[in-house]
Amino acid sequence: MARTVKSWLQLSLKLVNSTIGVTGIAMILYSIWMVRAWQLDMDDSSSDHPKFSLSWFIHAFLGIGITLCAITCLGHIAARTANRHCLSCVSFCCRAFNTTASALLPSILTRFLF
Repeated sequence: MARTVKSWLQLSLKLVNSTIGVTGIAMILYSIWMVRAWQLDMDDSSSDHPKFSLSWFIHAFLGIGITLCAITCLGHIAARTANRHCLSCVSFCCRAFNTTASALLPSILTRFLF
Protein backbone atom coordinates (compact mmCIF):
# COMPACT_ATOMS: atom_id res chain seq x y z
CA MET A 1 0.00 0.00 0.00
CA ALA A 2 2.77 2.42 0.93
CA ARG A 3 4.60 1.67 -2.31
CA THR A 4 1.46 2.44 -4.34
CA VAL A 5 0.92 5.74 -2.54
CA LYS A 6 4.58 6.68 -3.04
CA SER A 7 4.46 5.91 -6.78
CA TRP A 8 1.18 7.83 -7.16
CA LEU A 9 2.67 10.80 -5.32
CA GLN A 10 5.77 10.72 -7.54
CA LEU A 11 3.61 10.56 -10.67
CA SER A 12 1.44 13.48 -9.56
CA LEU A 13 4.51 15.56 -8.67
CA LYS A 14 6.02 14.86 -12.09
CA LEU A 15 2.76 15.87 -13.80
CA VAL A 16 2.52 19.14 -11.85
CA ASN A 17 6.20 19.88 -12.45
CA SER A 18 5.81 19.22 -16.17
CA THR A 19 2.92 21.67 -16.31
CA ILE A 20 4.92 24.30 -14.45
CA GLY A 21 7.91 23.67 -16.70
CA VAL A 22 5.90 24.08 -19.88
CA THR A 23 4.46 27.31 -18.47
CA GLY A 24 7.96 28.57 -17.65
CA ILE A 25 9.26 27.73 -21.13
CA ALA A 26 6.26 29.43 -22.72
CA MET A 27 6.90 32.55 -20.63
CA ILE A 28 10.56 32.60 -21.69
CA LEU A 29 9.67 32.24 -25.37
CA TYR A 30 6.97 34.91 -25.13
CA SER A 31 9.35 37.32 -23.41
CA ILE A 32 11.92 36.78 -26.17
CA TRP A 33 9.20 37.56 -28.72
CA MET A 34 8.25 40.69 -26.73
CA VAL A 35 11.88 41.87 -26.72
CA ARG A 36 12.03 41.50 -30.49
CA ALA A 37 8.70 43.28 -31.02
CA TRP A 38 9.76 46.07 -28.65
CA GLN A 39 13.05 46.54 -30.50
CA LEU A 40 11.23 46.74 -33.84
CA ASP A 41 8.75 49.23 -32.42
CA MET A 42 11.54 51.41 -31.03
CA ASP A 43 13.33 51.35 -34.40
CA ASP A 44 10.15 52.35 -36.27
CA SER A 45 9.13 55.16 -33.93
CA SER A 46 9.82 58.73 -34.97
CA SER A 47 12.49 60.78 -33.21
CA ASP A 48 10.02 63.42 -31.95
CA HIS A 49 7.81 60.76 -30.34
CA PRO A 50 8.88 60.03 -26.76
CA LYS A 51 10.12 56.49 -26.34
CA PHE A 52 7.98 54.77 -23.76
CA SER A 53 9.83 51.88 -22.22
CA LEU A 54 8.21 48.71 -20.94
CA SER A 55 11.46 46.79 -20.74
CA TRP A 56 11.01 46.26 -16.98
CA PHE A 57 7.89 44.21 -17.72
CA ILE A 58 9.70 42.11 -20.30
CA HIS A 59 12.59 41.45 -17.94
CA ALA A 60 10.24 40.59 -15.08
CA PHE A 61 8.32 38.20 -17.33
CA LEU A 62 11.60 36.56 -18.38
CA GLY A 63 12.73 36.30 -14.75
CA ILE A 64 9.48 34.63 -13.71
CA GLY A 65 9.82 32.12 -16.55
CA ILE A 66 13.40 31.29 -15.55
CA THR A 67 12.34 30.94 -11.91
CA LEU A 68 9.54 28.55 -12.86
CA CYS A 69 11.96 26.43 -14.89
CA ALA A 70 14.42 26.31 -11.97
CA ILE A 71 11.67 25.26 -9.56
CA THR A 72 10.63 22.60 -12.06
CA CYS A 73 14.14 21.14 -12.21
CA LEU A 74 14.30 20.95 -8.44
CA GLY A 75 10.80 19.47 -8.37
CA HIS A 76 11.71 16.71 -10.82
CA ILE A 77 14.74 15.81 -8.70
CA ALA A 78 12.55 15.72 -5.60
CA ALA A 79 9.90 13.61 -7.32
CA ARG A 80 12.48 11.16 -8.64
CA THR A 81 14.33 10.66 -5.39
CA ALA A 82 11.39 11.19 -3.00
CA ASN A 83 13.90 12.73 -0.61
CA ARG A 84 12.40 14.70 2.27
CA HIS A 85 15.05 17.41 2.02
CA CYS A 86 14.41 17.95 -1.71
CA LEU A 87 10.65 17.95 -1.20
CA SER A 88 10.94 20.55 1.56
CA CYS A 89 13.18 22.71 -0.67
CA VAL A 90 10.64 22.56 -3.49
CA SER A 91 7.84 23.38 -1.09
CA PHE A 92 9.78 26.35 0.30
CA CYS A 93 10.65 27.66 -3.18
CA CYS A 94 7.03 27.42 -4.34
CA ARG A 95 5.73 29.15 -1.23
CA ALA A 96 8.35 31.91 -1.43
CA PHE A 97 7.59 32.46 -5.11
CA ASN A 98 3.82 32.54 -4.52
CA THR A 99 4.15 34.87 -1.53
CA THR A 100 6.40 37.27 -3.44
CA ALA A 101 4.17 37.23 -6.50
CA SER A 102 0.98 37.75 -4.49
CA ALA A 103 2.58 40.64 -2.58
CA LEU A 104 4.08 42.45 -5.58
CA LEU A 105 1.45 41.91 -8.25
CA PRO A 106 -1.33 44.02 -6.68
CA SER A 107 1.02 46.94 -6.03
CA ILE A 108 2.36 46.87 -9.59
CA LEU A 109 -1.12 46.66 -11.10
CA THR A 110 -2.41 49.43 -8.85
CA ARG A 111 0.49 51.68 -9.84
CA PHE A 112 -0.10 51.32 -13.54
CA LEU A 113 -3.89 51.18 -13.61
CA PHE A 114 -4.61 54.20 -11.43
